[in-house]
This record gives sequence, C-alpha cells and structure tokens, in this order.
Amino acid sequence: MPVVQVNLTAEQLAAAYAQLGAKEQRSFMRAIFSYASPQKTAQEFIAAAETALSRKFTTSQQRRLDEMLDKNAAGALNEEERQQLDEIMNEYGAGLIEKARAGYVLHLARQTSPSNNG
Repeated sequence: MPVVQVNLTAEQLAAAYAQLGAKEQRSFMRAIFSYASPQKTAQEFIAAAETALSRKFTTSQQRRLDEMLDKNAAGALNEEERQQLDEIMNEYGAGLIEKARAGYVLHLARQTSPSNNG
C-alpha cells in the first residue's frame, strides 16, 4: 500500500481538528501521537494550544473593557461606544472559545501521551 505524506502547519492541523466531533477528535489525537514522524507537528500543535491558554487582554484592553461595561451598565454608551463594546466582547468571546479548545487539546494530549498508555 503506498504511503501518502501530507504536510500541514500547526494552524491547519488545529483547523482540521476543530471540525471533528468528540469521538473523531480523540481518534485524531491518538493517531498523531502514535507515529514517530509527526512528533514535531504534534509538539507544535501542543505549543500552539499552550500559547492560546496563556493569552490575555493587555492591561489597557482590560481597562477599556471595564470602562465600557461600567458605562453600559449606567446606560451612558453612545452608538460608537456600543459598537466598540461589541467588538471587544466579540474578541473576548473568541478568546474564551480558543482557550476552551486549547484546554481540550491539552487534555486529550495528556490522555494519549505514551506515559499514560503504559
């Protein structure tokens, strides 16, 4: 049977992974960690997940979010500020989703690592 080699970046691998269901994701992670040749790709995938988990809003971004939320609670946002708040909240929400996915990837990586398959 011929072997087909596919080269994917960590981002492409993460995008492919995110499209799978839970059962397929577990199988995907097991397949990645069971072959010696894609070890670098697996390590990049894990590094990308760890980086995503460590991302935070900067102090100025957090301060701006807090100010906008306070103004919103007081009913004092103008239309431009309301749009800015929507953008900030969208960015914040996307970050939470990215962190959730990254946490799940790391959880699966720990479950499928050779030390846990002993």
